[in-house]
Amino acid sequence: MSDKAFFVGHHAALDFLNTIAAPREETIEFIADGNAYVTWLTDVGLLAPTEAQGLLDKFGKPALDRVASEARELREWFRRLIAKPARRRTADDVATLNQILAIDCSRRQLEESDKRLVLREKREFVRVRQLLVPVAEAIGELLANGDSSLIKRCANPSCTLWFYDRTKAGLRRFCSAAVCGNRAKVAAFRERQRRSK
Repeated sequence: MSDKAFFVGHHAALDFLNTIAAPREETIEFIADGNAYVTWLTDVGLLAPTEAQGLLDKFGKPALDRVASEARELREWFRRLIAKPARRRTADDVATLNQILAIDCSRRQLEESDKRLVLREKREFVRVRQLLVPVAEAIGELLANGDSSLIKRCANPSCTLWFYDRTKAGLRRFCSAAVCGNRAKVAAFRERQRRSK
């Protein structure tokens, strides 16, 4: 099995939920340590590749391992929250997220791009815990702006993956048509064959 996480969620927050998965009934942890967490942040696009090595050097393995542990706790908090109907969520439910967002250290600065000036946000990672902020922002964006009816768990009962259904009709059922969707078709075919005998 590849050590690359699954990016089938169509939203960074849901890809974060998918950093622990059991695609073949064997659990795989994709953010097992700090290095894996920084790699995942880079792969999902929440951290620039040019920043990754500098952060690994700046904070060191023990501190990054601690923040990876906090990320795993945040992921499980988010899993419990996302399973709750949106209308039943309270301010207390999102207090954890707001505490993380409060430690952000960012500023806006002018940069030249294609011979013109653009105003960009620049995040500084002064403390290792600030590596939780990009994920907290993705979760907050999904909760604030996403359509909760389009946040779905794969219909394959043995699959643990989540996704944001961006299909026109909103009828997507599986994390991947090629994997879980195909398994469902094969199982349905076998059941029809068994019944016809």
